[in-house]
Amino acid sequence: MTPPPTTPPRGRMRWLVLLAPAAALVLLALCLRAPFAAVGPVLGVLSDELAVSTTVLAVLTSLPLVCFGLLSPTAPALAARLGVHRAVLVGAAVLAAGVALRLAGTWGLFAGTVLLSGGIAVCNVLLPAAVRAEYGPRSAAVLGATTASMALSASFGAGLAQPLTAAGGSATAGLALWLLPVLAATAGVAVLARRRRVEPGPPAARLPVAAVLRDRVALAVTAFFGLQSLSFYAMLTWLANILEDDAGLSPAAAGGLLAVAAALGAPCALVVPPLAARRPGQTPWVLAGGLPIVVAIVGLLVAPAAAPAVWALLYGLGTGLLFPLAMTLVLVRTRDVAQTGRLSAAAQSAGYLLAATGPLAVGLLHDVSGGWRAGLALLLVLQACQLAAGLYAARPRLITEKRAEAPSASAARP
Repeated sequence: MTPPPTTPPRGRMRWLVLLAPAAALVLLALCLRAPFAAVGPVLGVLSDELAVSTTVLAVLTSLPLVCFGLLSPTAPALAARLGVHRAVLVGAAVLAAGVALRLAGTWGLFAGTVLLSGGIAVCNVLLPAAVRAEYGPRSAAVLGATTASMALSASFGAGLAQPLTAAGGSATAGLALWLLPVLAATAGVAVLARRRRVEPGPPAARLPVAAVLRDRVALAVTAFFGLQSLSFYAMLTWLANILEDDAGLSPAAAGGLLAVAAALGAPCALVVPPLAARRPGQTPWVLAGGLPIVVAIVGLLVAPAAAPAVWALLYGLGTGLLFPLAMTLVLVRTRDVAQTGRLSAAAQSAGYLLAATGPLAVGLLHDVSGGWRAGLALLLVLQACQLAAGLYAARPRLITEKRAEAPSASAARP
């Protein structure tokens, strides 16, 4: 007697169908920080290979943030024309092309960085919209997974930079090895895009990105996103130096504390979105993320050597909580996929341009004053502004957009 053909149980197939889009989007998110985070640890090797000074190559570490800020507003227009999934696919393909172009010597390294940054900017903006399109009301947990994957991506990029350089035989080859996961993620997104039929969006879907910023809640979300980004990148750039100079730690110990502090973002990203999205307001989460940073900065100002590990971990915990919270606010303050994309573009455009100025300002204040106290004082003031913006954005209200061409659009909201 011939046994019946084995087929997966219906329940198992349903779970596979449900989780496959999340897996593709999480894999793509894992590729959105590593290609530029991998540059810093191998700047010296790149300088020797390409006969270019490290001062010139250091531009590569800030270039992506500037590109994110300048190119993020183009993502919603691309999504309105192609559909969210196909726009994300274009971003992934541009990212892959940029990573590959880095093999072409010095000009390829810079041009490839600009190209891959453009692809990442599109994916950064549209990932929340793609998650919402796939999972609707259940999207918070998947958004948390993609945000955690971004946090891990930065750690993987920095941590694997030297091993990949050794495996590839050169720093440029090591950077190019990131093409493998990028191509795998692009293939997964291509499958999703092929399954999704592009339908003409409503007129509101084609509103410019600036339309969303006529609303006070949207402005608060944008300010909160920008200030938390500034806080994170200032920590990433200068915390190790502050711990060395003011707390007396060795470079290895300071770097280790920074790595642990940055890694706290991954578990936070898994927890915050699904829990924060359960309630209409997110005020407790704003305080839970903002106050530890305030304590950390005050500690670094008043008694840096008393408990350097505590200050570093509090700073990392705060920034780890606030980034996924900012992404969650983009999701829960908007009405539909198109509006989510526009708010995401506005918040990330302003946010990353602001984030690019933070490390520069702290560094300049250090050069002028000869110490870190002025820079830390500036960060403390900006942290107060971040808390104010976050508390306003956390109130349970949806944003409202108005057309610029309508005569009543300039009227104040009642």
